[in-house]
Amino acid sequence: MKKKLLLNWAYYRPVGHVVEALKASKGYADANKNIEVHLLLNADSPIELAEACYWIQKTYPISLRDIWNNGDSAQCLKGIPKIWDYVVHDERIKHFRRGWDENNLIKAQGIIRKQFHARVKDGYTDAHILPYHPNPHIDLPVPPEAKKFAERYRHKGPTLCIMLGGSAGDTQSPTVAMWLAICKALFRFIPNVKMYVTGVTKSVDGRTHTIDFSLEDVGSLVERLPNAEAVYNIGLWNQLALIKQADIFLSPHTGFGFLAPLVGTPWLTLSNCRWPEYIYNNVPFYSVLPECGSYPALEDTARGCGKLLAGGKKARCMTDALLMRKIPEIVKATKLLLRPTFTYEKARQLHLQKIKKAPYQYKKFFFFDGAESL
Repeated sequence: MKKKLLLNWAYYRPVGHVVEALKASKGYADANKNIEVHLLLNADSPIELAEACYWIQKTYPISLRDIWNNGDSAQCLKGIPKIWDYVVHDERIKHFRRGWDENNLIKAQGIIRKQFHARVKDGYTDAHILPYHPNPHIDLPVPPEAKKFAERYRHKGPTLCIMLGGSAGDTQSPTVAMWLAICKALFRFIPNVKMYVTGVTKSVDGRTHTIDFSLEDVGSLVERLPNAEAVYNIGLWNQLALIKQADIFLSPHTGFGFLAPLVGTPWLTLSNCRWPEYIYNNVPFYSVLPECGSYPALEDTARGCGKLLAGGKKARCMTDALLMRKIPEIVKATKLLLRPTFTYEKARQLHLQKIKKAPYQYKKFFFFDGAESL
């Protein structure tokens, strides 16, 4: 009989943290063929992503609201076995800080760690208690019906799928006017390119969405472009099928963007404070790095873009003035990613070269499963 591992990844709700959980769970599954991997996830995350992964035996959604209101009697905790062979926690929960991290998440993790116990051993991801295969490649299964849906958007020529912003809103995203300038430049220099602008305008079941960009904004953008189409509110799997079919996924830094490499599509990122990109899944990528002087700001709220964001103001690296200077690089990066010869390894080496140069502080960058496992 296989032993059972419970991986505790009940963390913040943005999609990027679900991608972390998928990578970590596969790292344990690949290295331990005789162990079943079970997963705890924030219930406000898209748990269907984990449910589609063959290496995850079962996913348990953890409702932070339920635990906040009902403590260890929360309904979401019932039905989850209390004893496992192994329990592994995301090591970041050891470092929660009141005033920075959400109180409901702090409370939930305190109860989770008391609720679930290991027969053999428990621990954290910073010191693996089991063999672990770092940075495993994932080919996220997309349902056939979603692929069929995406077929209606098939284009004979270069295809870009664009997300204007993420759950961070317009303080960390280009303006619509700036997007218009970027897209016009791409149409000018990329022959026969087609653009699909996608997103979600309303939160579903507490999940993140593309805030601060209305359907009117999107409509006014695509109307002024020669070959663009809005594809909004189509459901997660249809959206992923559309991205999988595209040549490039273009967006500012957003947790949702981490899904593009999981379906094999290169991610062209308009990087911005606070966080750098850190999961690539062995798929070609390009991060257009900002020159705001504080990238990546991480948790620094005393100066630069970190201070601006803490005050509810727009990050300097996402202003029109700085992004306008980046348009030639965005065009160059698009052409680069469209080349079959631009491999993941070339993308990795180029990225490392860029972040090791001034004005960037290389030690402020981090990568899932270690810097050299990009």
